[in-house]
Amino acid sequence: MNNFSTKIAAAAAAAIALFAFTPAEAQASVSTTTKLGIIGNYSDAEMAGLHNAGGAADVLVEMNWFQAEPTQGQYDEAYLDGIAARITRLRSLGYTITFNAGVHEAPDWLLALPGARYVDQNGDTYTDSKEPNLIFGTQYRTLATRYLKKVFTKVGRNFSVVRTGGGHWGELTYPFKLDPATGKLRNLYFAFDVNARKATPTPGWKPGMSSTKGQAAKFLKWYLNSLAAYQNWQIASLRSAGYQGTTAVLYPSYGMRAGDFDRAVATNLAGTSSPEINGEVQRGYDATRQIAALKDPKVVVYGTWAENADTISYLSGLAAAKGLRTMAETSHVCLPSQLPAVMAIARRNNLAALYIVRLAPSDIIGNARYLSAAAG
Repeated sequence: MNNFSTKIAAAAAAAIALFAFTPAEAQASVSTTTKLGIIGNYSDAEMAGLHNAGGAADVLVEMNWFQAEPTQGQYDEAYLDGIAARITRLRSLGYTITFNAGVHEAPDWLLALPGARYVDQNGDTYTDSKEPNLIFGTQYRTLATRYLKKVFTKVGRNFSVVRTGGGHWGELTYPFKLDPATGKLRNLYFAFDVNARKATPTPGWKPGMSSTKGQAAKFLKWYLNSLAAYQNWQIASLRSAGYQGTTAVLYPSYGMRAGDFDRAVATNLAGTSSPEINGEVQRGYDATRQIAALKDPKVVVYGTWAENADTISYLSGLAAAKGLRTMAETSHVCLPSQLPAVMAIARRNNLAALYIVRLAPSDIIGNARYLSAAAG
């Protein structure tokens, strides 16, 4: 093995070791240095600067299923070669790679199949984005696994982390829609496609109807459990496709908290309870349930709102109780001026890694000292 290959192998091993966390270590809150990761489209020169001057160690590489497999069973080899080349180039700059295969960006040929899209209680099909309905359309899961096998064969499996979530923005979520008149989230539950209607424990019942036989509670428990089960399938799919390393499940927003289930059920899921008004319930943001349901030990709990101290503390506590590490990324609205506070949050919660999303390189480099101080 040449020197370059040896360095890459050593860096990969170090990254894997970083994200491994035994239950004893989790419970003891052993302090480790938070690694800095980068998310965004930057030039090679900018990436070199972020690594050399800013201390960035890891970078996210993303791709989309619809671009890789535009026709069923036929792959765009040039596109896949381009992804592989980018990974090689970033490694040559000193980075380890976090990877997202983009299963949540499905090709049109899949979305056109019966039951491959989500449907709400009003009978309206969700078409705002390209996430496939693999929660209830289980007959299509083999297509996703086949795609992942192709991807890993082409770009390799040597990643620090592979991200999963399966919903909008790659997060673990059901779809959502905004009311164009008010800008607020609509009260929509996306579990009424042909497959979901066969599986529901409350046939004929819809959110907002009276619940004389406990239908609201039965429906919501099934709805949330279905999303929790989907996260475990996604991880298992990565394993069967050949990736055996660390997987990060992306948990969005503030999330449901104690009592929110009962509050939503008390109003028959009519959309008038406080957690429904915020959209936490309809989108399935029940991290407590989901993290408790995790089966694979090589998982990192990943928050997508790093600047929210309460959310990161909450997720970190759930992860530690499960013997898992936590990572986070800043939201797309995070300001450079918030980075010192974000770094402090990372330190308090002993994050394995913190990813800065699409800020100017100069802003990241200018605030990298806060990460060093936080880690020290």
